[in-house]
Amino acid sequence: MSQTYLRGYFMNFPNALKGIKKIYISEMLMLLSGALGGVASFFGTQAAKQIEQGGAEAIEAGTAFGVMIPLLASGIIAIIAVFIQFFGLKSAANDDDNFKTGYTYALIGLVLSVVFSILSYTKIGGDLLDDLVKLVSSFIQVVVTFYVITGIKSLSEKLGNTEMAARGKKTFNIYAAAIILASVVELAMTVLSGGLKTAVVGILGAVMLVLMVVGYILYLGYLSKAKKMLA
Repeated sequence: MSQTYLRGYFMNFPNALKGIKKIYISEMLMLLSGALGGVASFFGTQAAKQIEQGGAEAIEAGTAFGVMIPLLASGIIAIIAVFIQFFGLKSAANDDDNFKTGYTYALIGLVLSVVFSILSYTKIGGDLLDDLVKLVSSFIQVVVTFYVITGIKSLSEKLGNTEMAARGKKTFNIYAAAIILASVVELAMTVLSGGLKTAVVGILGAVMLVLMVVGYILYLGYLSKAKKMLA
């Protein structure tokens, strides 16, 4: 047996395992939150059509509940997912400093979200603030994901698992590209107008959707393999 394999064989990272399990659950909950948001968006489109045809009074009860219930559930689940991620990062930080850095950025993101929410509630900033919130949230999301993946890569190298270390770089590149492109699409929707907006957003949106699906599947798969590696 090689020295690297023997060193990895006797290593144990229980805190990282516990933390990554929580992070995995958090990501699954965020996926559920996104799906519920999609349901709310679908019913929201139906509500818009009903308002256009007969005014606000024309909205059917089923349509209204179809918007409100999934939207409320999506928000609650997203909040729960954020806190589970915090606990996961905090636990994993005991075994690798990359998770500690990720936890710090996640905490900064939470504080900024609270500040932005207060400013939004007081009607300060308007649409510009909304765009800034989306941009900051996307940046924090990419950074936290980077440190989670880097933390797993670090543990993989300590365990002599070169395959997992190499997979981490590919996973992050695709995931980050999807998030960055999503921000570009949001910006294009704000800045552009008319036919140019429809064409650009349509093309970028299609590419973004493919990257988001692939990136998210790779990320969840990477977290799942990390759990098995550390078990």
